[in-house]
Amino acid sequence: MEEAERSVREWALEYYSKEPQEVILWHSDKELIECIVRFSQSISIAVLVGDADNWIDEQLMSIQASEWTPGAIQANRRPDGSIRIRFQRRRVDFSAVMKSPHSISALIEEWLMKINGGGVRPRDRTRRIAALKRESEAVRRMFDQASLSRISEDVEKISAKLDGIETNLEGRSASKANE
Repeated sequence: MEEAERSVREWALEYYSKEPQEVILWHSDKELIECIVRFSQSISIAVLVGDADNWIDEQLMSIQASEWTPGAIQANRRPDGSIRIRFQRRRVDFSAVMKSPHSISALIEEWLMKINGGGVRPRDRTRRIAALKRESEAVRRMFDQASLSRISEDVEKISAKLDGIETNLEGRSASKANE
């Protein structure tokens, strides 16, 4: 493990030209290293392939702390057992290891929160009000859709249409009988 961590640190220094603050190895063997690397203002999630001397990123996702919002990191177990980590439209797949997907997303979110200064910047008042208004409007629309009075109005309209159609049909059959 120490050799794999050293390899990741060397790769990160060469690739990003900056020293990583922390490295977590998810899985490593002779030809593959899956890792999460923390820098001063970003996080990188990488799948490296190669050998002891030369590592190439097969999959790589960098997340700047400035573009992250809490809850934006998603990690889900796939049917084959692997874990897919997603942020916005980017993704990296880690191999199946007996760790929960939640642990990886929680670690990344924790690191990003530390980078941002330990907390999330609170929204300003107008954004909170706008969000509440949107939620209120959505709830109002749901109540309108669930309203029984609208349903009973629709039933009355359909009944009236059916009555008109029946009258129409009776008139046609009566005129045919007279012929």
